[in-house]
Amino acid sequence: MKKFEIKYLPYFPIVGLGLYVIVFIFAASYYPGGSINYPNAIGYSFSHNFLCDVMHSTTQSGSINNARFMAIISHLILSFTMISFFCVLPKIFHVKNRNTMLIAFFGIATMSVFIFMYTEYHDLIVTITGILGTIALIPLFIELRHYKIKGLKKLVYTCYTLSIIVFFIFETKIGFYYLPFLQKITFGIDAWWVVWSCLIVINKNKTALVLSPQPISI
Repeated sequence: MKKFEIKYLPYFPIVGLGLYVIVFIFAASYYPGGSINYPNAIGYSFSHNFLCDVMHSTTQSGSINNARFMAIISHLILSFTMISFFCVLPKIFHVKNRNTMLIAFFGIATMSVFIFMYTEYHDLIVTITGILGTIALIPLFIELRHYKIKGLKKLVYTCYTLSIIVFFIFETKIGFYYLPFLQKITFGIDAWWVVWSCLIVINKNKTALVLSPQPISI
């Protein structure tokens, strides 16, 4: 298990994100069209459709959504990708303490709930994941206070700020017209955070392997 965590697990989120994007693009290509902003539009719109629109059984115009099955597959890929990410994330730190364990626990809990985003309870799931995700980030922010890679710290703070803005708009509907576009921007920056964190852990593991004592052959 230790070998798996060191050699393979840090690559899971990176590969998972790539696979998600590929499957989602494939699913979106079959989306008939229609969004809250433009119900009768044709095809998937980067600016006006939410990521979750492709998972609905019908479009805003009432058409049958043939993209739903593949969209749910892509969502499940993303969910398990992010679960693996929160297993990896605490390893960017050189210590293992209560905070790092809480990061993993609440992060995994958040993404486990996120799995059910495709169901009829979508709005409730958004609220629950928003709350659990914030709880997961509290111990992360505590540990980041003395973290040496300032660029990653700024990126995490940016991700959280954008997430709060997206959550606020979703709950209040203020500026809702622009939310689909902002959601994509937020996803892209979140993906950057995921990849950078995993690369840090990968390099850290490689360095530790080089520095570890090697058995002497006789």
